[in-house]
Amino acid sequence: MKGWQFTDTNVPLKLVEKPDPVAKPGYVVIEVKAAGLCHSDVAALEDPGWIGIITAHPLYMGHENAGVIIEVGEGVEGFKVGDRVGIAPISERLTAANGGRPWAIGYQTDGGFADKLLVPDDCLVPLPDDVSFVEGAAATDAGMTSYHALYVVGGAKP
Repeated sequence: MKGWQFTDTNVPLKLVEKPDPVAKPGYVVIEVKAAGLCHSDVAALEDPGWIGIITAHPLYMGHENAGVIIEVGEGVEGFKVGDRVGIAPISERLTAANGGRPWAIGYQTDGGFADKLLVPDDCLVPLPDDVSFVEGAAATDAGMTSYHALYVVGGAKP
């Protein structure tokens, strides 16, 4: 697969080729149809103060993604090849396994600035046919930003 690889702050992304991902237990492989460029991606590219959010590099950036499932790993339930999905950037399962430190696509593992993407099944969100891949990719992060602002920072109650 081809993708845009991040190596360090103030270094341009480079188009590189890696082997295609293979679905392992609890994961699916997505053919990426849309990937958003977030302010945090730009910040990590330009400001050394942001490099700490990307704990594994070089890697393909991109945490705002949507696409079509092309391979399903053992144990994945509720999703099948051909399903349209948005991809929540943070895996709660892998965050818990990481001692509570956030585990996010495009920061701790390859992201969606590539042809294909290996995704933990707890990050999958069904994408209705009337929602475009571009809208789905944008919504995966924008919704989290709003939720965090209202409920975590602002203290709003449901």
